[in-house]
Amino acid sequence: MFMTIKSWALAFAGVISLLSGNASAALVTLNGNGFTAVYDSALTGLFGTPTLSGDGKTILFSPLNFVASSTGQGTVFTTSNVQFDITPAANFSMNGVSLVENGDYRLVDRAGNGPLAPSVDASGELRLTNLWNGVDVVTTNFSAGTLTNVCATSAGCGFSPWSASAFLNTPSDWADAGVRVRIQNYLTAEAFYAGDTATIEKKQASASLEITPFTSAVVPVPGAVWLFGSALAGFIGLRRKVSV
Repeated sequence: MFMTIKSWALAFAGVISLLSGNASAALVTLNGNGFTAVYDSALTGLFGTPTLSGDGKTILFSPLNFVASSTGQGTVFTTSNVQFDITPAANFSMNGVSLVENGDYRLVDRAGNGPLAPSVDASGELRLTNLWNGVDVVTTNFSAGTLTNVCATSAGCGFSPWSASAFLNTPSDWADAGVRVRIQNYLTAEAFYAGDTATIEKKQASASLEITPFTSAVVPVPGAVWLFGSALAGFIGLRRKVSV
C-alpha cells in the first residue's frame, strides 16, 4: 500500500513539474546501471549534454565553453548549474554521489604586483533533494584550492591542471526514494593590470552514483511478544499430548 501511494505521488509530482515547466523544455532520460536519470535539455547551462560512462554508473559532462578570463579588466565571474532526477530501479536505492571535476588554468603576472597579482578560483556546491517529500536536503561545498602556477610572461606559458571533488551520502531514511542531484559551479578570474592575464576553464564533471539493492530494516521482536509466542507453542504441545 505504501509503495502504491508513493508511486502515485511521484507520478503526480512529475506531471505537475512538467506542466509548470518551460514550454520548450525537453525531458531526456538516461538509462543507467540500476537507475534512470531525467534532465531538462533546455536547462543544462554551460555543463553541456550529459552522457553515461561505459559501466552505466557515472553521468559525465564535458563543457566546451565554461570559462572565466580576465586580461586586466578586474574580476570576471562565471557560474552555471545543472540538475537531474535519479529514480532507482525496483528494489534498489541510491546511497550516495561522488563528484569529480577538472579543468585547467593560466596565470601571467607581468606587472609583479604582489597582492594584486592575477588569480583564479574554481568552487561549487553539490546538493541532493529527497523527491519523496521534496523537503529533505543535504549539501556540501567543494573547491580546487589555491592555484599558484604563475608565469612572468605569456611567451611559452602553458596551462596547468586543476581538480576538485565532493561526496555526499544519502540519509538512511531516504530508503529507495528518488533523488534530485544539483551541481553548482563558480569560476573566478582576476587580473587588474594591463598585460596580466587570468584564465580558468572547467572541462569535465563526473557524477558517480552509488546504487545498491534496497533492504528494509529488520524490525526487532519485543521480548514480551517472544515470551508469549513461546508459551503459546508450549500450551499447544501440551494440549496435543493430553488429546493423545
